Amino acid sequence: MKTGNSWLRIAGIVAAGIIVTVLVISPAAHSRQKKKPVVAPTITVTPTATPTPEVHVWNFDQDKAGEVPAGWKALEGDWQVIADPSAPSKPNTFGLPAGRLLKSLTSALEYYPMAIQSDPTEYSDFTLEAQFKSVGGRFDCSGGLIFRYVDDKNFYLLSAGCPSDYFALSRMTNGQLIGLKQSVVPTDKDTWYRLKVTVLSGHFMCYDNDKMIFDFDENKIAKGKIGLWARDDSQAEFDDVKITVRKEGETAAPAAPAASPSP
Repeated sequence: MKTGNSWLRIAGIVAAGIIVTVLVISPAAHSRQKKKPVVAPTITVTPTATPTPEVHVWNFDQDKAGEVPAGWKALEGDWQVIADPSAPSKPNTFGLPAGRLLKSLTSALEYYPMAIQSDPTEYSDFTLEAQFKSVGGRFDCSGGLIFRYVDDKNFYLLSAGCPSDYFALSRMTNGQLIGLKQSVVPTDKDTWYRLKVTVLSGHFMCYDNDKMIFDFDENKIAKGKIGLWARDDSQAEFDDVKITVRKEGETAAPAAPAASPSP
């Protein structure tokens, strides 16, 4: 019996030693090293670079008075650089002096002096603007911006003038001027106005003094050159002609609401 008890005592001592050893060697639960969380890499979004718009400006101030300025061609009428102390950018404008009475009469008051950019570049989507005034004219005092010019018989026209106080978008087709949209906008002689048209594919937004008067949808002529226009004996003058070319895929900025139709 004593021998059996001794074996039991020895077995108990060995078991106790094993338990103590395990407890001493094994770290406490709170001291075990925790796995570090895996941090997902931060994705940096590189913004798409904004394209620098292509801008061309003509202020005629470096051109000689009495001559057609560099970069322009007179198609009809005696267009020339005119010294004008009221010019938005002094000292010169580009326009028409007094005259053309006989030509206006023999054309049954359907005479259209025109000057276009001599560069062969054709524009599709853009904003075209210019300062405009008419010093006078016995039959008419209108002026306007030609765009998408194909030839002298096919182009678009944004024009304004007196004495009928009109603001109009037209299309010249095979030599016939076709009115597309028109509003009554007060236009006085010897007063500078900013005419502007933004063209995006078949959508035209038309402005007078930076106020949108109306917009219109059409795409009969897809592209062309730019120019300046007058009617009959109007002494139209232009300054700070500017075109901002829209890049491919660029959308137009939201437009201000059009003015309410005049009664």
